[in-house]
Amino acid sequence: MILGKDTDTSHEAMSMRMKIRDLFLHPHPTYTPFEAAVAIGMSVEDVEGWMEVGELEGIATRDGVVLPWAELVSFALGFWEQADIETALGAELAETLPELLMLSDLEVRIPRIEVVALEKLAARDGKSVDSVLAHELRDLVSAQSEWLASVIPGFAAALSWPY
Repeated sequence: MILGKDTDTSHEAMSMRMKIRDLFLHPHPTYTPFEAAVAIGMSVEDVEGWMEVGELEGIATRDGVVLPWAELVSFALGFWEQADIETALGAELAETLPELLMLSDLEVRIPRIEVVALEKLAARDGKSVDSVLAHELRDLVSAQSEWLASVIPGFAAALSWPY
């Protein structure tokens, strides 16, 4: 589901907007698996499952395992659409995300096979074409990060955000 539509006022969409705003604008240093599940709208079992496979890395404390805010945000960026995050943050977006991480329009001409493939992959995964392409481009940007950091001010900090 893409929440970025102003006409989407369903309970689920409103709840997700509130979760996004709470996680980004009212962060806690750490979250228990239960708190993390509530924060991102997932079951505790799912959060623990992601921890077991290493997608979420917790820190062992005397009170149990906790997830740092940066780890939880990084994980959430992988399944919430960025357009939804930006819409939910509204006027606070500029205070929350580094400018280099904010969405920007780009018009390109690519072979039709790539357009159709992106559309099919996005539909299969329940994502937007923007999200699928951004994920693939993130790999390219990461692979070229050393050089890009030398020519783009703020690049290294943006690439490593929220850590």
